[in-house]
Amino acid sequence: MSTEIELKYLVSDDNVVSQFTQLLNQHQLTFTQASRQLSNTYFDTNARTLREFDFGLRVRKADDYTEQTIKTAGIVVGGLHQRPEYNVAIEQNIPDLALFPSDIWPAAAHVTELQNQLVAIFTTNFHRTSWQVEVSGSVIEVAYDRGEISAQGQILPINEVELELVSGERDAIFVLAELLCQSFQLTPGRLSKAARGYMLWQEKAALKSEETISFQVPLNPELSVEKAMVIGLEHGLNCLQKAIAQSLAATELAHVKQVFEALSFIQQGLHLHQNLIESAKFEQFDTLLKHAIDSLSWLETAIHINDLTLKSGNYRKKLEYSNQLVSTLKIERSQFPSEEAIQQELMSATFNLLQLHLLKYVLEPVVKPVDKTRSLSEHAKTKLSTNLTAIKDVCGNKLQLTAQEYLVIQKHLFSSLHTGSWFGALYEQASRTEYRRTWLDVFNGIEELATLNLLQQQLNGIEQSSQKLNRWLNTKVDNLLQVINQSYQAAVKVEPYWL
Repeated sequence: MSTEIELKYLVSDDNVVSQFTQLLNQHQLTFTQASRQLSNTYFDTNARTLREFDFGLRVRKADDYTEQTIKTAGIVVGGLHQRPEYNVAIEQNIPDLALFPSDIWPAAAHVTELQNQLVAIFTTNFHRTSWQVEVSGSVIEVAYDRGEISAQGQILPINEVELELVSGERDAIFVLAELLCQSFQLTPGRLSKAARGYMLWQEKAALKSEETISFQVPLNPELSVEKAMVIGLEHGLNCLQKAIAQSLAATELAHVKQVFEALSFIQQGLHLHQNLIESAKFEQFDTLLKHAIDSLSWLETAIHINDLTLKSGNYRKKLEYSNQLVSTLKIERSQFPSEEAIQQELMSATFNLLQLHLLKYVLEPVVKPVDKTRSLSEHAKTKLSTNLTAIKDVCGNKLQLTAQEYLVIQKHLFSSLHTGSWFGALYEQASRTEYRRTWLDVFNGIEELATLNLLQQQLNGIEQSSQKLNRWLNTKVDNLLQVINQSYQAAVKVEPYWL
């Protein structure tokens, strides 16, 4: 038995072999190189019994060698896969479960019954080029696989790189991964070939899952502040990678907005715990996050213009009062990044280095000494109250605000909602949900107000704007302000759930 430690990346580049070999030579790293064709058949019962155990079973053929492998339950963090595996050389094409150690099976497993029920469910066939690379006394195997997964008459392409620790220190994986991130268009591989094969076998479109992204961090009051921070950063990293995967599968503004929100969630968490993180590391994270967020600076305006110009939207008929305005908005929309450009950005060094450094920190956190007597609940209460105070400082004691005042508090409210996601699990759900609902009503109203504000700016730039459209817009803003004010007045009356 060995414990497999792998970092996986999906690649969009084609000429990977020559480029990576050249990269190793440029950095004067010692390596050997080999290649071979691998054919794998994966087995399970029709009831997916092995999958329920979180096991993976395959028979691999390479040249004249046949091997059966079972991988047992492991963990995946940010694209780093760690799980035990057992390999046995065989001569037949069907795995023999009796050849594996008897103690690997869960108590509920009946091995003889499983053996009789095994069926081939999908195959993977790919060409593997591998490099054994020496890095500071450690050995890393880098494998580039190009081929396909086949199941139920459907095919998914394989174009990925795996970095596996052969011997030495795990940090060596990150050294090579950083070189990859700086040199290739790629994204962390959250799903293994086996996981994608199962999705294909079940006739689900792999990597096109509309998986719901929840930012609420799974905390409990018994955790230390330091441990809670690490759990939150890992959760944020997973949310970011889910959002990126969805955006790459279907590059819609709603998916890219989830990427932006995940970045903002991580940024908020870092600032909430700045006193725990060494200054140099905090500055590194902060810089990487700002670069990633800045690369999406066009997104908010794009969403507003998309809302205004949708043929089925609430505003399109009114905009037809001004053909010049419609033309201007269409021109602006055409200047936003294309789907291809968005995908390239999400697979760029900016995003991948951020994810890589977050992953490394989550696995090996370095935390500054703090007051050990302070509980997580006390820490959360302080941070939640600070965010609420920031909103009240802008609003004062007023119960009715202007449009500009609401636009000013938007960023404070955005931060406050993220703080609630960081610490909300520590509190009773019903009171938290009610409190959050009222403030979400305010926030959603402000987002619509921001759309109308952009429309007003566009109208101001037109020499002869439609009076009819201006009258409609003024009435729309006034009515919306009434609704937001009502929501705001309701929100400030709700007792904060953390007090």
